[in-house]
Amino acid sequence: MKKTPATTTKRLSSPRQYRALLLLMKGPRSVRELFDRIPCNGVPQLIGSLRDKGLQIDTIEFKTRDRDDKSVTYCAYVLHKCHRRSNTDPLAPT
Repeated sequence: MKKTPATTTKRLSSPRQYRALLLLMKGPRSVRELFDRIPCNGVPQLIGSLRDKGLQIDTIEFKTRDRDDKSVTYCAYVLHKCHRRSNTDPLAPT
């Protein structure tokens, strides 16, 4: 009997992880946007749990100005392009 190769990633264990992954597959998302759209309080912990499952999620910085015209920096999470396949399971082995 043939053995199937072991997957390199683990399956998602919560609906929040699934919703976060779907949003990240569409493009960069800020912590605030993930907070508003998922919703959950621990967005960095949620991203950490996705990283623990084998997904490569990078953090990028953006510089902008706030409503008081002060320079501010905020970060967004970006799913690495090797996981961003719109028509297949991003957790499937490659």
